[in-house]
Amino acid sequence: MIARLAPVFVVFALAGCASMSSVTAVNKDRYQVTHSSGAEWMTWVELKNQALKRAEQYCQEDGRKLVKPEITSNHATGLTPKRATVTFQCEAVQPPKQPAS
Repeated sequence: MIARLAPVFVVFALAGCASMSSVTAVNKDRYQVTHSSGAEWMTWVELKNQALKRAEQYCQEDGRKLVKPEITSNHATGLTPKRATVTFQCEAVQPPKQPAS
């Protein structure tokens, strides 16, 4: 019985935990990052928020801000690993306007 279940355990072990892809350039001004739940149980909100947080971090590391995020998912249900992808742009942060004297 256990010998027959071994392949099932291997599949779950290989599925692993949640993972975040590297941020990659889609074109000159657009970037993309994907967060996958793997075998870890996550809600769609948690998954999408983590991907958005990484996109925001990426822009901040370059002194810019996240703009125009577009979130897509693989619409997985049940035990199937969920995946959320954020495609976004980074824009220069405008300095605060100085009041007229």
